[in-house]
Amino acid sequence: MGVLGLLAALLATAVGTAHVIGALGPWRAAEALSGWILAGVAQLIGLALLVGVPVHGLKPVPMLAVAVLAGAAEVVVVRTRPDLLVRHRETVSGVLRAVRRCGSVWRNPAVVVLALLVLAGYGWRIALGSFVLPSEWDGMWYHLVGPAQWIQDGHIGHTPAAFWSDVYPQGQEVLGAWAGVFTHTLRWSWAAGLPFFLLGFTSAVGLAVRFGARRDHALLGALGFLLIPAVIAQSSTSYVDVGAATTATAAFQFVLALPNGRGAVEGRLNHLWLAGVALALGTSVKASNLLTMACVVAVGVGQVVLTIVADRRAAAAGSTDRGPAGPLRHGVGRLVVLGTAMVLPSVLLSSYWYVRTWIKYDNPFYPFTMFGFIGKGTVQDLIMVNNTPGVIKAAGGVPGQLWESWTTPVAVPFSYDQRLGGLGTGWLWVLFPAVIVGVVVFVRRRQWAPLLGLLLPMMVMVAASPGPWWARYTVYLPILGGVFLAVFLTWITGTAERPVGGLGYARWALAVAIGFALVGTAGNAGWKASQPSWVAPSPGWLPTFDAFRGTVDLMQHRRTQQDKVWPWSDFPSARKLPKGSVIAISDQGPDIRLPLVGMKMERRLVQVTTNDDLRTFEAGVRRSGAQYLALDPSGWRDKQMIKLVESDPTRFRLVSGNDPVHIYAFDGR
Repeated sequence: MGVLGLLAALLATAVGTAHVIGALGPWRAAEALSGWILAGVAQLIGLALLVGVPVHGLKPVPMLAVAVLAGAAEVVVVRTRPDLLVRHRETVSGVLRAVRRCGSVWRNPAVVVLALLVLAGYGWRIALGSFVLPSEWDGMWYHLVGPAQWIQDGHIGHTPAAFWSDVYPQGQEVLGAWAGVFTHTLRWSWAAGLPFFLLGFTSAVGLAVRFGARRDHALLGALGFLLIPAVIAQSSTSYVDVGAATTATAAFQFVLALPNGRGAVEGRLNHLWLAGVALALGTSVKASNLLTMACVVAVGVGQVVLTIVADRRAAAAGSTDRGPAGPLRHGVGRLVVLGTAMVLPSVLLSSYWYVRTWIKYDNPFYPFTMFGFIGKGTVQDLIMVNNTPGVIKAAGGVPGQLWESWTTPVAVPFSYDQRLGGLGTGWLWVLFPAVIVGVVVFVRRRQWAPLLGLLLPMMVMVAASPGPWWARYTVYLPILGGVFLAVFLTWITGTAERPVGGLGYARWALAVAIGFALVGTAGNAGWKASQPSWVAPSPGWLPTFDAFRGTVDLMQHRRTQQDKVWPWSDFPSARKLPKGSVIAISDQGPDIRLPLVGMKMERRLVQVTTNDDLRTFEAGVRRSGAQYLALDPSGWRDKQMIKLVESDPTRFRLVSGNDPVHIYAFDGR
């Protein structure tokens, strides 16, 4: 079935969800596009869980069937209901009109240049993801290993051979598994993140326009987000931090866009439902978004209360509109229904991951100790202690840590997991100052929604983050900066698209100069994030980097990449094992695991528990069905097991001791 089956499933989902979002209108254009992305991604994840959890249906035919049936049902329902069809057509017409009106924004030269830089940067990143083997550490460890086991089993369940996949929410990984199911390779898993990058762009534009920015300024701020080094560097990897950030901003986009006036309750329900879908995706991608959910729900409740008060004032003023019937008629009932709309999608979609972990480990957040559940330690203990640089530890509190991180120059070569300087000079010199100036603008306008509904919750999210200095944990901040920058530029120039008079041209020139300051700083930082690229073309344990020409040469020799790209080049013996081999690793096994499996999932991993008694350990390996055993000599426990198994060479024959792991043929094979 291959690529054609995948494209057919994606097309059916795109068409079906476009009809649904259109029928839920009216929307502003950016809201419609954000809603479409959210609905499409949520539907793909939901359908995969539907066929992949209760039954072993994670296979091409069942997945294509449910995608086509769901998309067809959505189209039929909308097109057979005249009222829904009218809304759908109005939404499509509105989006097309907005796109045509965007023709005038290209008169802003800063937007043109920044758009070209974004296209060039992401074109290169797409090429890296498509034609160069992945090298990111967490992808080698679990982001790609867990989905490989699902695809091999035809079932989404526990993944003992990839512990973090077994305990973390895996929403984005499920999205990547769609490509793996149809193409039988993990090469395209990186593309699962691209919808979230688009979501960050559309939510930034939508928030900026909602707060009063001109379209060209809104586009400028949104494009600036896409060139943040920590953002662009993850676009060709399996990391999920951008998805966690952009679903959060999309949720804020919808809760801050509730329709006003009597008769708008149903519209508010639709907005809050999509905010709930964004939260469901966010908590499916990363557990840290549970805090985001609390912030968004708090803002949403506040928005609903304000609309209820406004409705009552309108009624007291003599409005003849009696509003909706049923529970939506009364304030408390309306608050309950609208609040449920925000929470229910998470119950339906993301709760699976937490329930799955809870059942197995007696803690939905395992291995972390949190919310009264006991684990192996706190996030600070298990993650941050070993990952916090010394300069951050010495910086004191959160303000000092942020300043140390933000003012550190972008490292060259730049890692996808950059700890310091990851927000780049575009954030430091343009977007962050725009937040400060934007606060003044909003206060002068007495416009409180951007401050209380967006800035304040994000400040809470930063303060509560275990590592706010770590750029990939706070990539929602550049979206905030882009939104505030767009509003500030519009405050300078006014809303007229053409300047009038000498003062008008002076204001226009100032806005363009600020725009080009963003172009220069963000463009420079974005360039440093990609040149040289995170590619390791030489053998050895530590990765090196390659410049443009060397990387292009690697792309042209895809068949020999496994001999040239780290960590694949370090596992020649593993690649020689027969297809279909089952390899056992210990419960303290190596971090780098994907080369043992292979990009085309040629081999399977199973986990066995270490034991100081060789016979007990042998029995565990035999029960696992493994033909081979891989032990990591750099791990303290595996190092002990190596001495133990080498005491019985008739059972454990050393195949290779030159790879990063020692590979043994089990039972005399």
